[in-house]
Amino acid sequence: MNPKDLVKVWDAPDNSKLTPKQISIRLPLLVSAKINALCEIYPRKTKTEIIGDLLSTALEQLEEGMESKRGEFIEYEPTRFGRVPIYEDDGLRGVFRNRTIRNLRELESEAGITEPMPFHESVVYGEEEH
Repeated sequence: MNPKDLVKVWDAPDNSKLTPKQISIRLPLLVSAKINALCEIYPRKTKTEIIGDLLSTALEQLEEGMESKRGEFIEYEPTRFGRVPIYEDDGLRGVFRNRTIRNLRELESEAGITEPMPFHESVVYGEEEH
């Protein structure tokens, strides 16, 4: 998500689930002042929602910049043009996503969530080797 799109998100209803435990952090003064300014501009959003959205956007952008690397073959995915091979992602992006899934499942368990949030492992689409 582009940070500029956050203003659209902040005008929409929030359906996210929060962790069962509170996390306390100390922020640099300028960062805290900017968050407070956003809270004044968007009074219907809580500080938690604004910080969560900002972190989510930054993490998405960070993940997009991580290296993907083709690993083991998984399966073929049918497309209208034929079949495309799918491989595990052995790069930093794959490691990050797999650890994210593991941590997400642990948090869901702690929160008593019985229907896991859909979250897919990182894969690499590739050309068939000849």
